[in-house]
Amino acid sequence: MTHCTCLHRWFFVPLIVLLLSGCQSGVYLMPTPVGMQSGKHDPFSDTPDREKISEITVAYGTNRIPSDTGAHYAREFDQNIRLGIVRVKIGDGDQNWEDIHQLSIHGLDKKDALLTISDVQQLGELNGNESLDKLPPELQPMIDKLNKVIDQSLIKELTIYVHGANNSFYRTSAQAAQYRHFTGRHAIVTLFSWPSAESILRYGTDVSNIMQTVPTFARYIKLIAKHTTAERINILCYSVGATLTTKTLALLGTDTTQSDREAYRKSLRLGSVYFAAPDTDFDDFIEEYRQYQDIVDRVTVTINHDDSVLGISRRMFHAPDGAKQNSQQIMSRKSRLGKPDIKDLTEEQAKWIIQQTREPNFDVLEVDYNAIPGLSKGSHDYWYQNPWASTDALLALNFHSRPGERGLVSRESEGFPRIWFFPDDYDLRIDEAIDNIEKPIDTGKQIPGSGS
Repeated sequence: MTHCTCLHRWFFVPLIVLLLSGCQSGVYLMPTPVGMQSGKHDPFSDTPDREKISEITVAYGTNRIPSDTGAHYAREFDQNIRLGIVRVKIGDGDQNWEDIHQLSIHGLDKKDALLTISDVQQLGELNGNESLDKLPPELQPMIDKLNKVIDQSLIKELTIYVHGANNSFYRTSAQAAQYRHFTGRHAIVTLFSWPSAESILRYGTDVSNIMQTVPTFARYIKLIAKHTTAERINILCYSVGATLTTKTLALLGTDTTQSDREAYRKSLRLGSVYFAAPDTDFDDFIEEYRQYQDIVDRVTVTINHDDSVLGISRRMFHAPDGAKQNSQQIMSRKSRLGKPDIKDLTEEQAKWIIQQTREPNFDVLEVDYNAIPGLSKGSHDYWYQNPWASTDALLALNFHSRPGERGLVSRESEGFPRIWFFPDDYDLRIDEAIDNIEKPIDTGKQIPGSGS
C-alpha cells in the first residue's frame, strides 16, 4: 500500500464520520411541510380531541432484544417479533395544544421542539416459529385497540416506517412519530425497528442484520394484514431501510404456498410503498421489483444524483464486521437506487425499468437542489428535512395521488425514463393541487384539514 493510499484512507474515514456522526444526536420536530405553510390546509384543524396532547403515540414491532441498560432495546436480535406502543413527547411536555399547533405550523424556537421518548410498553411477543393464525393472549388487547383507532380515523390505513442505518430505537421512534404528527395525528403509524448496530463504522453489520431480518419483517407484515382492519398497509422506507423493504416484498412476492395470486394480493392489502433516498443495489431492486410489482398498489422512488451519503455507500463494501474485503470486491460496488447509474444494468434490465416508469403505478421523483429551496446539494435526509419533499411523501402515502395530482411535472423522451420533478413554482401550485386531490378511495371521508 502506498503512502498516498494510506493517507487517502485515513482521511476518508473521518470524512464519513463528519458527514454522518450527527445521526445519533437528538431529533427535533421536522420543518413544516410547504403544503401546510399557507394556512389554507391545516391538518390539525380537525385533530381529534384525544390527540391534542404533547405526546404522539405510535405502535412498533421489533426483533431487537430488550435492553437491560435503560436504552429500551439492544443491538442484539433474534427472530421473535416484539410488539408494543411508544410515546414520543414534543418539547418539555408542558406546552398546551395551541402552543404545539403553532410550533408545528410556523416553526418556533428549535429548542422547544426536541422529541424524546416518554414511555415504551412492550405488550407481547410472537416467537419465530409461532403460527400467525392466532395471537398470544397478551397481544390481542393491543390489536383490538389498534383496530379501534383505525376505525375512528379519517385515514383507515396503516403506514409502516422502516428506518435507515446507524439508528437507535429512540431515533426511529421519533422519526415515525413526527410523520404521524404532521398528518394531524390522523395517520396510523407503526414503526418496524430492525437491529441497527448504531454506528456508521459498522455499516456492513447493519446490512448483514437486515438480511437476517427479512423473514421476520415478512412475518410482521403478514401479522398486520391478518389481524388488523387497515384497508391498506403502506410502507415508508428510508435509506438502507429500502434494502429490508424491497427484499421482504420480494420474499412475499415469491411465496409459493399461495395458489390464488389475486386472493393473496387482496389479503396483504399492500398500498403505496415510498422509497425515500433508497440505499439498495439498483440492479438488485429491479429483479426484486419484478417479483412483487403485482401485489402492491403503487411504488414511488425518490432520487438525488448528488446524494453524498449514497455516494459513500456505493464505495463501502456491505460485509459483516471482520469479513475479508479485497480490492476487487470494493471496486465492484453497484450504484444505489436513490442515486442510480443506468450503466450498472444489462440492456434488458434498462429497457424494462424505463418502460416501468411509464406505467401508472411506478413513479420516479428527482430531488434536485437546483430547483428546491433550502435543499443542500448532497442531501440524503430530504424526506423529512425539506418542506417540499416531505409534502410529497405525505400526499403520496396518505392519498395515493399520482405525481401530476401532487403538483409535480414530468419530463420524458423516447428511450429515456419518465422522471417527475418539482417545478420552480411548486410552493404556489401546492395549494391548488391539494384542493384537487381526490378523497381517499376507500374511506368515504374528507381529507384531513380540508374542513367539512
